[in-house]
Amino acid sequence: MPFGLKLRRTRRYNVLSKNCFVTRIRLLDSNVIECTLSVESTGQECLEAVAQRLELRETHYFGLWFLSKSQQARWVELEKPLKKHLDKFANEPLLFFGVMFYVPNVSWLQQEATRYQYYLQVKKDVLEGRLRCPLEQVIRLAGLAVQADFGDYNQFDSQDFLREYVLFPMDLALEEAVLEELTQKVAQEHKAHRTIMETVSIWAFSLWGFS
Repeated sequence: MPFGLKLRRTRRYNVLSKNCFVTRIRLLDSNVIECTLSVESTGQECLEAVAQRLELRETHYFGLWFLSKSQQARWVELEKPLKKHLDKFANEPLLFFGVMFYVPNVSWLQQEATRYQYYLQVKKDVLEGRLRCPLEQVIRLAGLAVQADFGDYNQFDSQDFLREYVLFPMDLALEEAVLEELTQKVAQEHKAHRTIMETVSIWAFSLWGFS
């Protein structure tokens, strides 16, 4: 073969074979994908299959987790056969993709796709209450998230759509009047970020989330 190249052999699995199984993986954007794997495939092989679909190269920051039979989150041991691991410990064959190792500064992340997944993880952590922030910081983060997800403020006739968008941590109990006031503050933050590119908004959100 010219230049001494070696082509990596890829596995093809028959879905109907008893030596294969299908597992579902929920991504950070809440979409669910399916992977067909050999019963001998490791968690690492599954992670690489997910990363390939996401065009993600910096896989060492990420992992797969599942809910145990006692409903506790548990990381997949990537070096072990995945099916045996799930059969033994998981409540169901549903995996969750997420950030496993956080960096001190998002500038360490080389790939745009990596930064985007970090953005999704940080936003999810804020909204689900795992990452605690002062209210003013939550408002700033929400403004950046709206810019990243929807683009410039002046594309919309009004900001009424924000009322349908989850802006604040789910465990934050807010009266209707207070919620409306904070939503208007987010709208002003969104307006202030006009013309900021999506990738810059994502970068800024991640920086704010870690600060």
